[in-house]
Amino acid sequence: MKKLSIAFAALASLLVVSVPADAKKNQPAQDQTQQKDENEDNGIPRYQPFPHNQIFNLNDINGKAPPKEIWLRIDSTGRATGSSGCKNWSGIFVIGPNRLGPRAMPAFTDLTCDQAALAYEHEFWGILLGGPYWDTKGDDLIIKGFKGGGVMHFTRSM
Repeated sequence: MKKLSIAFAALASLLVVSVPADAKKNQPAQDQTQQKDENEDNGIPRYQPFPHNQIFNLNDINGKAPPKEIWLRIDSTGRATGSSGCKNWSGIFVIGPNRLGPRAMPAFTDLTCDQAALAYEHEFWGILLGGPYWDTKGDDLIIKGFKGGGVMHFTRSM
């Protein structure tokens, strides 16, 4: 009987010792699986809503600061208003998950401008009317021209 209880105790101690070892072996595998799942999720773009009803001031186009104040605002119905430096404008934009574009040509009110401001405004409209991609990072709105037409960086107005 004594031999049987010693054998049973030895077997029980082996099981107790082997369970934590197996758990330790499986734990890194589970961590690696979770990391793979997280990495796969990072590759998939997540839907983010367009920042409606906020005014965004233009910081630059392709790293070049605007000569005049340029801003835009698009409400939840797609109605857009803004200033492109030499024009005040309003129109209706169609907003997709990562693209936007005008439903029709916006209406303009001309202001007086010099040639440098007109050239800058031409770049602005070339990107905005060409069906650009949009993205947000914090309080920044980034509009990238379709087929590499340029990049505009906006900051949300306070």
